[in-house]
Amino acid sequence: MDDLSGHLRTVTRITFFFLSLCFIGWALLPDYKPLFGGLILGAVASLANAFHLSWKVQRTGAFAVAGIKKRNNLGFLTRACIALLAAVIATRYFSFSIYGTVAGLFVAQLATLILGFIAKRNSAVRHSTDERGENN
Repeated sequence: MDDLSGHLRTVTRITFFFLSLCFIGWALLPDYKPLFGGLILGAVASLANAFHLSWKVQRTGAFAVAGIKKRNNLGFLTRACIALLAAVIATRYFSFSIYGTVAGLFVAQLATLILGFIAKRNSAVRHSTDERGENN
């Protein structure tokens, strides 16, 4: 991924679109409010994790360019704690569905994965291996 901030913007837009669908479902289907509430809370935590991971990647890249050999190993632990916090808030304070919360935790990561596949496919189309006519 050459353009990390552009991908993060697209992931944010996809997550906000998903959140808008969840809010519409919350309003139109009152029987499923715990499920939609869990999805909303999980998607927000997922987006927070995506921002945190992007910040860590940019910081690691800046350290590599500057030649600093600093290592911080709390990246996964912080993201896991954000997910755990979302699960605790969903069950203890709001009585949301834990299944919806866990499913919502995958929204930004799934959007990132799909965007990565699309970017890889587009770069493969642009950089054909048949440039010199070897495979004709």
